[in-house]
Amino acid sequence: MTYWLVSDTHFNHAKIEEWGGRSGPWQQQLYEGLSRIPIGDTLLHLGDICIGEDEEVHRQIMMAIAPGITKILVRGNHDKKGVEWYTKHGWDFVLDGIELVYLGHYLHLTHRPSRPQGNTTWNIHGHTHGNMHRSEEYNDFYSKDYHIDISPELVGFKPIRLDSLLKGK
Repeated sequence: MTYWLVSDTHFNHAKIEEWGGRSGPWQQQLYEGLSRIPIGDTLLHLGDICIGEDEEVHRQIMMAIAPGITKILVRGNHDKKGVEWYTKHGWDFVLDGIELVYLGHYLHLTHRPSRPQGNTTWNIHGHTHGNMHRSEEYNDFYSKDYHIDISPELVGFKPIRLDSLLKGK
């Protein structure tokens, strides 16, 4: 099984370009990336799907993602709806974090950077937008030796394969 990761898509966010880090066709790039995930694979969205027009955005996301792809949402700080709403709108699983062992690594996948936990090898997260956005929340424990940031600004506005992300780690 191949896992694909994406975070902080922020579809319809009116201010994100104004605040910096995003310009041009970034929303289209994200939708196109989602549409290229092969059937049988799993998408792990690490939160902050959209800001406004939730019904329409979810319709577009689910139209972009082929049937037969497992869709897991790890909710972010902007994903305020209940689990039932998200599952009704196409998500197979809705969580606040997930731990898994993959390629020999103990992974903790969250939206915000998390404190090191037990025997976890890596915390894979978004939230920072590649510029340590809201760093007061995690500055006292953040470490490049433990945290892997997959904010779209850092990974090219497309989902990234988990096995590719871990190569060389």
